[in-house]
Amino acid sequence: MHMLAIRIAQAGLVARIWESLRQEVGTERASAILVAAIAADARCAGETFARTAPGRASLHHFATVLDRWQDGGALNIKDIRLTETALHFAVTACGYAQSYADMGLAPELGSILSCSRDEPFAQGYSPNLSMYRSRTIMQGAPACLFTFTWAS
Repeated sequence: MHMLAIRIAQAGLVARIWESLRQEVGTERASAILVAAIAADARCAGETFARTAPGRASLHHFATVLDRWQDGGALNIKDIRLTETALHFAVTACGYAQSYADMGLAPELGSILSCSRDEPFAQGYSPNLSMYRSRTIMQGAPACLFTFTWAS
């Protein structure tokens, strides 16, 4: 099953949990709880992906995740530039943003469900990896601009 299909299946349940939490503890606290849980899951996924690296984790191996991230039309990734210390790319179409909008989910929840996973995934992959993203499609930008940097 492609990651987009998995996330769509999870989104309906998470949306109901988020709404219940918002009623009980308010939007800010509900969002913080979901972000923490989703970040922990993403960190574990990053650790799991790192174990697939031949030898040890590296930026070049990490860059191979872009293929998986594009599976099933989840993301359209362009302008990929990989150097010894950085991976830059632009996401020009986001199936997550479109699917969540089609489901009627608030952009804030969509951002929690998808965008909040990226940095913890990188941290789980390696403490040498950091991420910078200046904007997201989920926030209304035309593209998500990513830079992952490897510090030895």
